[in-house]
Amino acid sequence: MKIFKINLTAIGALIALIAVFSCNNQVKTETSIVKANIEGMSGQKAVLQNLSPLVLESDTASFDEAGNLIFNLNIKKPTYYSLGVGRTKMILYVRPSDSVIFTASMPNLMSSVRFSGDAPIYNDYLIRFNNISSNFQGQLMKIFAKQENVVSNAIDSLRALHADEIANLQRGNSNLDPYFLRIEKARILYEWALLYRIYPNYYQYIHHDNSFKTSPEYDTYLAETDLNNAEIVDLPLYVSFLETYMRNFYESYYTDSLSSEFHSFVNYQLNLIDKQFENQDIKSIMAYNAVKQQIEYDGVKDMETYWAKFNTICLNKELLEDINRKLAEWKHLKKGEPAKDFTFVNIKGENVSLSDFKGKWVYIDIWATWCSPCMHEVPFLKKLEEDLNGENIVFMSISVDKTQEPWIKTVEEMQMKGVQLWAGQNDVIKNFYKVSGIPRFMIIDPKGNIYSSSADRPSAGIGEKLKSLLSKKSL
Repeated sequence: MKIFKINLTAIGALIALIAVFSCNNQVKTETSIVKANIEGMSGQKAVLQNLSPLVLESDTASFDEAGNLIFNLNIKKPTYYSLGVGRTKMILYVRPSDSVIFTASMPNLMSSVRFSGDAPIYNDYLIRFNNISSNFQGQLMKIFAKQENVVSNAIDSLRALHADEIANLQRGNSNLDPYFLRIEKARILYEWALLYRIYPNYYQYIHHDNSFKTSPEYDTYLAETDLNNAEIVDLPLYVSFLETYMRNFYESYYTDSLSSEFHSFVNYQLNLIDKQFENQDIKSIMAYNAVKQQIEYDGVKDMETYWAKFNTICLNKELLEDINRKLAEWKHLKKGEPAKDFTFVNIKGENVSLSDFKGKWVYIDIWATWCSPCMHEVPFLKKLEEDLNGENIVFMSISVDKTQEPWIKTVEEMQMKGVQLWAGQNDVIKNFYKVSGIPRFMIIDPKGNIYSSSADRPSAGIGEKLKSLLSKKSL
């Protein structure tokens, strides 16, 4: 389920990403500038981010009362940025010493934007690309519910529309930046390839049919792709395609029972990345993304199994430093650190605190009624509670549903046992325990310290680990 969730979200890369560089109200002539006037944005913020996966630089600036905003950029080569305005993100192309100037109005930023300044043709083209792709994405579920031949025709037609646009751009402008043309032709190709790659999973999801398979001819689209193209590594869409391509191979960790050999899913990922890719920048990006996702969801879990391998694959200093910063954010959740106490209400409306169970092991399940993977764990958790009934352990389930009604209904209907608590959107869950995805399981020891801030799920065999812990006379 976790893997499939990522496949579904990969489509988000088809429009843009988010977030830039030093902002200054003084326009410096020796720098490039991005200058915007957006009606309806007075006093609000915008984020400009370098879109290269190898560059982690961004900045935030505020619009003045008239809706004006300026970013000053010190760049030595043409660079793609993502400008996040409200919930809208747009891609910008900026060359050294360029002044990219535009006006727009909210809430329809993409349809109202008008570029001026230096070479507006580049950013006008990017808006047209976005609009064509957005129209397709608006019908994505409807299109991907259909049979293979219909979907293939739709994806091919989208590619043809983009090809016509860039051909028209070239006919009218003989001196276009070669870098821009290379990246934009790659954008067309890898949007097309990514759509082909994700269609089978979408079809399975829409029709609840995990047996669905494409024809033997379907994967011929891969012949046009290149897994080691260093010339387009600045294109996030290319990286998204690579990650989606690899995801099918990653799944074999579970289906082929490879845990005894590689000891963790992320270590298996890193080993595949090392074998599959030749270009060092691509290796670094792919390894960084794998470990970043692991840390954001599971913190320091399994770090001992993959850290050495990661440092041999990811050789980009900036990416390594960012991973170390992210790990530092989890240091208070390492084994042996004190668990932060909390108090939530049970199904009777009574206050219950974590500290009420000091002296016992506590296995915590953070869940919600709308979370399918969470609900999948319920029967396994109930069986685990039965198996360990009478032992020195408490099973605590904490709902993060926004309201109590669905929580109460589900607990009663499914006859859920253990300590049932409702936290809602309490900050201690999100901020201290850093829960960014559910279900999340934790183990607190009898002294009130963290044993595991991201423990295995009941369905993954945590029972044997808990039995081992309970058999020990001391920590």
